Amino acid sequence: MDSNNKNGEIDDLVRLTFFSDVVRGLSAAKTINEVIRQVMEKIGTIFAPLNWSLLLRNRRTGELFFKVVVGKNAEKLKGRTVPKGTGVANWIADKGQAVIIEDVTKDPRFNSYFDKTTGFKTKSIIGVPLKTEDRVFGVIELINKLNGKIFTPFELKILSTIGDFAAIAMAKIYYFSALKKIATIDPLTNIYNRRIFDNQFKRESERCRRYGGALSILMLDVDEFKKINDQFGHPAGDKVLKNLAKILEKNIRKVDIVARYGGDEFVILMPNTDRKEAELVRERIKKDIEEFNSSGTDFPFQASIGLKSSGPENVEDLLIDADMDLYRQKASRVEQNYEDMSLFLEDFLEEEEGN
Repeated sequence: MDSNNKNGEIDDLVRLTFFSDVVRGLSAAKTINEVIRQVMEKIGTIFAPLNWSLLLRNRRTGELFFKVVVGKNAEKLKGRTVPKGTGVANWIADKGQAVIIEDVTKDPRFNSYFDKTTGFKTKSIIGVPLKTEDRVFGVIELINKLNGKIFTPFELKILSTIGDFAAIAMAKIYYFSALKKIATIDPLTNIYNRRIFDNQFKRESERCRRYGGALSILMLDVDEFKKINDQFGHPAGDKVLKNLAKILEKNIRKVDIVARYGGDEFVILMPNTDRKEAELVRERIKKDIEEFNSSGTDFPFQASIGLKSSGPENVEDLLIDADMDLYRQKASRVEQNYEDMSLFLEDFLEEEEGN
């Protein structure tokens, strides 16, 4: 057997061994960034390109941008956007097809714009799309080989298979993440749902009982929420809930949990927080609601806020106590409104008698 052919077969076997490692690694990846890192590392080992890059498609604009670039003058390309309709990468993304170009000077699809920007000289290219079903969301592109040779159809086939597995791994992670979000996030307000709050409350209550310290809860609801829906429609009510959720998120720490408890009710769980500290949070929320209402919003609102803090001795009653305090706050607000209305009527009647 010819020694060159034998060496070529050995090289192919080495590449296939690395390819097998890539597949195993991608199957175990937990994040999309981990998928990208593994793909880019293995590509360098398997193909020995001079430059290689992974481009992703912007979901809003449809433009490709350099997510990861490895090789000469790579820092000049990372994050750069490829103008639509130009270059080999856009051709791959638009057609959804892999391509091998032995000599870019003879191929009209090649655009020398980035060569001029980086001072790099592109000679040959292989590239493959990253796609799920018929939707292309990215491109892997390899430029020039370190040994000066051209890329081969066999290498393109391996790269295409790696691209397919990378796309499958990314899609799997994305869908698992989407399912997890559906299970944990309230779709309207984009904060945690009651299921997550209940789980966290159980954990923090157990921690408080075991190790001591303070645990506080704020429970809120929107005053006269039904009236807002009846007068302005449910879209207005949804907007109020979203705005309140944003105000609550603004006023919590990373360790706190804010959740939509149900309907127009919200709850904030604050570990290692005593009543004095929780009261400061309640006052900040009230102030932010007032400032929001005075900013000229179409749908101003008020919220009643219950507060309870506890130590290890009665932490299991904390949620019930916070709910009771919420209704005391609401009753107090109703009484205040009634008093204000009485004063208004008295003044009004005095004016009428004076006239």
